[in-house]
Amino acid sequence: MYAFFRRWRDHDMVKEFHDRLRATVREKLGRDAEPGAGVIDSQSVKADAVVGADSRGFDGGRLVNGRKRHVVVDTLGLLLG
Repeated sequence: MYAFFRRWRDHDMVKEFHDRLRATVREKLGRDAEPGAGVIDSQSVKADAVVGADSRGFDGGRLVNGRKRHVVVDTLGLLLG
């Protein structure tokens, strides 16, 4: 299985599969295949003690000591990239 993934990754097929899947889901829901808007979202993720202090921080709103990751999603919550 990893050999397939590596081959797909090396030929940029993973992004192609993702984009096709997103377009198919959007069309089945009666939307245009390409999104017209995007939303920036973030998530606080707890980090273990082995994660270096220079790459983690404290999110006071969620009271989480860890990392914050950001993604851009369409109005249906599907990942854009």
